[in-house]
Amino acid sequence: MLRGNGEDVPFAWPLLRDNLHLCHALISSKAFTVTTVLPQVNNFPTFADAPRRIYMSATIADDSEIVRTFDADPQHVNNALASRSLAGISERMILIPSLMQFDFDAQSVAKSILKQVAAMNLGAVVLVHANYAAKAWDGTAQFAEGSDQVENAIEALQSRRTSGPVVFANRYDGIDLPGDSCRILVMEGLPSGTSDYELLRAATLYGGATISRMLAQRIEQGIGRGARGAGDHCVVLLLGSDLAGWIAKDANFKLLTSATRAQLEMGSTVSKEVSDVNDLGNTIGLSINRNTEWVEYHAATLAENVGPEAPDPRRFDTASTERKAFNLWADGCYDKAIARLDQVAGAQDAVDDQTRGWLYQLAGRIANNWGQAERSDELQRSAFSANRNLLRPRTSSPYRPLPTPGAQGAAIASQLRGYRMRRGLLQRFEQVVSRLNSNASANQFEQALADLGVLIGLSTERHDVGGEGPDVLWLLPNKAALILEAKSRKQDRNPLTKEEHGQLLVAEQWFVQNYPGYSSLRVVVHPTNKATAAASAHESYALTLDRLNQMVADSRVLLRALCESQLTDIELEGHCQHLIEHSQIRADRLANYLVPFVEG
Repeated sequence: MLRGNGEDVPFAWPLLRDNLHLCHALISSKAFTVTTVLPQVNNFPTFADAPRRIYMSATIADDSEIVRTFDADPQHVNNALASRSLAGISERMILIPSLMQFDFDAQSVAKSILKQVAAMNLGAVVLVHANYAAKAWDGTAQFAEGSDQVENAIEALQSRRTSGPVVFANRYDGIDLPGDSCRILVMEGLPSGTSDYELLRAATLYGGATISRMLAQRIEQGIGRGARGAGDHCVVLLLGSDLAGWIAKDANFKLLTSATRAQLEMGSTVSKEVSDVNDLGNTIGLSINRNTEWVEYHAATLAENVGPEAPDPRRFDTASTERKAFNLWADGCYDKAIARLDQVAGAQDAVDDQTRGWLYQLAGRIANNWGQAERSDELQRSAFSANRNLLRPRTSSPYRPLPTPGAQGAAIASQLRGYRMRRGLLQRFEQVVSRLNSNASANQFEQALADLGVLIGLSTERHDVGGEGPDVLWLLPNKAALILEAKSRKQDRNPLTKEEHGQLLVAEQWFVQNYPGYSSLRVVVHPTNKATAAASAHESYALTLDRLNQMVADSRVLLRALCESQLTDIELEGHCQHLIEHSQIRADRLANYLVPFVEG
């Protein structure tokens, strides 16, 4: 928001009017946003020409963003000054209830603990990722909605006029609650973007290293709201299957700072002694009541495990390339900008597929702005081939069939090996299957169906290009497949129609063309197995929601047994294959969940 002549100017037009070709135009349900692809720092000479710039952060997990955003010199950022002292690190007991070795309603228990702590005249705070998520805390905590209410709630907690509990939504930074203003912080759900542009990047780069580093920073910022410096202390409860599953994954865990990793390890250690809800309350009391053994254990463990990070100097390559290409684009050097992006995106081991697609799409946009429509289309096809979350090209690339999957046991064990805490995979499973119901959107349901297949050791894909291909394809070992069309939002009373069955038949034709030599079953995920007479669906099958729920339950039994196993990674694969042999989710038994369509 700019100000002119003492009044608010709703649009930052002077900064954008000559550079609209360098901007995104984003349309959401609430706003139309025009924002520059990268900050145009050269529009601020006092910043761009400054002989010295100082960038400061206590929680930045991805310092390559300084290069990408502010056009900083990668060499200088790589040699940043960093404190080796523990003086600024607070004491935090970080617990993840859903990764504990017993089952309970973590949110219900957290609500009870928040009330108990607030009754002790100690600050109790909940941090959720969005306004709608705050509704789950009605009756327990007061929701501070909007800037004015947030400021008033913070001031009331700091001045000790209230102990809450108070709920804040998407406030991962800018909130300082030292001392008794916050002694317990509940953080629920994986952080999301705060602007339409951040939501765009989160959606298109989901699963890639860029977004993982951003999430790591947001999580660091969030858990730091309640303990502000040396001598301060706070208990942090991390709730939500998405957040627990993310942290439990080894690749994500390594993105956190060494202090947070050490505190999570301590929380994991003390959690092993927690056998029921009473034990959980007693464990939290160790920090709240300043138990001497806990305080000494935390200090000693932190001193032993916190040290200088060993960053990868190549982490700046992609950020620097994107920034330099943007600068060249702004200067009218289109060919050089495209060449820089193409070189990094085309390297085999330089970037993940999500980022590769993002860079190709940016190159395609520059080519289009240059008037090179054919080259732009080619680059966009490369972008979409690498990352299906990007813009669909005007002409599609030739389809590349999925490789035939190997043994289910090996595929599931491989996923488990990626988790530092194995129960994190179970949380990932629960997050996925929570969307396999009629209340989920068609997009959510189809993605969950594809993800479920992966979790049980299959190769899966969402396709459906221009009416060709199925909503979801499950590829099984031994050159077999399930061709899945999802009709989960239909009413029970409505049978499968001729048109709907026709979509499945078209998908089958596509499959036969692209997967010669494979056998397949035509399947519709449908509330019932009823079809109209005109549909002629007697040779197709229904995966009813009831049968899908049974498949989910059987999958849960298998994954729970594996997640709770104490076997080594080497032993795990054989054990997994043994369990599959006695499970209904074995690939060649999945047809048992299907029922033929009947006229009705």
